[in-house]
Amino acid sequence: MAAETDDFAPILFGPGESDYERYLRTDELLALQKGPDEWVHRDELLFQTVHQSSELWLKHAWVEVEEATRLIEARDLAAAMRLLRRANVALKYVEGFLEHLEQMSPWEYQEVRRVLGHGSGFDSPGFRQIRRVSTPLYGAFEALRRERGLSLVEVYTRGREHEGLYQLAELLTEW
Repeated sequence: MAAETDDFAPILFGPGESDYERYLRTDELLALQKGPDEWVHRDELLFQTVHQSSELWLKHAWVEVEEATRLIEARDLAAAMRLLRRANVALKYVEGFLEHLEQMSPWEYQEVRRVLGHGSGFDSPGFRQIRRVSTPLYGAFEALRRERGLSLVEVYTRGREHEGLYQLAELLTEW
C-alpha cells in the first residue's frame, strides 16, 4: 500500500498535501473567507462564498468574450460561438449563486450588509469587466452584419441562409 501512496506524492511546488491543492492554491483560496470568530452573522460565509465565486465566474466570462470578439473579427464564428456559449453558462452560474442569498431573511442580510462599509454590487470588478467587453463584442457583430449586407431584421428573417450570423445573434441576445 505504501508504494501506491508514493505514486501520488505531490510533484508540484507549493503548500498543500496534493498536487490538486497546490495547483488550485486551495490554502490561499479558503483563507479568503472570514472565520466564525469574525462573523457578525453566521451567513457571512454564505455571502462571501456567493460573491467571491461569482467574481471568478465573471472573470471567466469576460475573458471568453474578449477572445470571442477577436475570433468574430477574424471571421471564425464557430470558435467564437463556442466561447460565447461558455460565457453565457458562466453568467447563469452567477445568477444561480445569487439565488442563494434569497435564503437569507432581509434582517439577516442587513446584519451582514452593515460590515460591507460602502461596498455594493456596483463595485464588482467582474460586472465592470462584463460591461467593458460587451461594447466591442457587439461592435464586432455589427461589422460582420454590415459586411454581409444584412439588417438586424434580415439576420432573423433570413436566418437559415445565414445560420452562423443568426446563431451568433442569438448568443449575443442571451449575453
